[in-house]
Amino acid sequence: MRKIINGRVLYDSEKRELSIQDQQLVLSASVARLLDFFIINNARQLSRELIIEEVWAKYGMNPSGHSLNKSISLLRKGFSALGIDGVIITIPREGFIFQAQVNDNREDILVATEKDVTNVNHAVTFPWNKTFLVWIVFFLVVVGCMGIFLTVMFRSNDGVVHISNAGVCEVYTMDDNSSEKIFKFLHSKRWESFNTICNSTKKTIIFYDDNSLSKGNKLKEHFFSICMMDEKEVAYECQNYFY
Repeated sequence: MRKIINGRVLYDSEKRELSIQDQQLVLSASVARLLDFFIINNARQLSRELIIEEVWAKYGMNPSGHSLNKSISLLRKGFSALGIDGVIITIPREGFIFQAQVNDNREDILVATEKDVTNVNHAVTFPWNKTFLVWIVFFLVVVGCMGIFLTVMFRSNDGVVHISNAGVCEVYTMDDNSSEKIFKFLHSKRWESFNTICNSTKKTIIFYDDNSLSKGNKLKEHFFSICMMDEKEVAYECQNYFY
């Protein structure tokens, strides 16, 4: 299923990916199922109990209310990083409403943002090439969005904590993840293909892990992002990996 959300963001349910132009955000399995359920029930009020049943319980998981809150928070942050806010509405003590314009994928919609930028610059005459200006603006928007997204995650109360250093890299994780599993990975052969990145330029590594939702089965979902850090310790140019 490929959908366009609010005429701006492409959602590919098979890849579990939200994207706009060259920026992609990979969702965990549970967060992707949550978004699928929201899209199917767009503009409908959904109770917390129904969401937990359809997104987790049907897949053999035993989540808590915290699991739902965490997934809602990650989904909101993902949309915000891509320029969309306010699509998930909280109904206190009741549940949530996902309210967005959702359409089937059309290639011409994907260039809407670039056309908007071109129209803004059309009224002013610059000596530079217009295509070059558009790419400069787009690059600054991407860097700014990722910086804001990761800065908010690190500074909020949603549970992103610093756990270790690997060379010149700083390692973060969600506060309900297993640090033992992460340290085991950092000493594995798989990590050897990545650890050279921590020998020179300072970077930030953040781990996401929804195994805590999978009690009673062997489902495993792990992924992490490797980001550059500027002098003000703002993350940018993030790359996502599964492990």
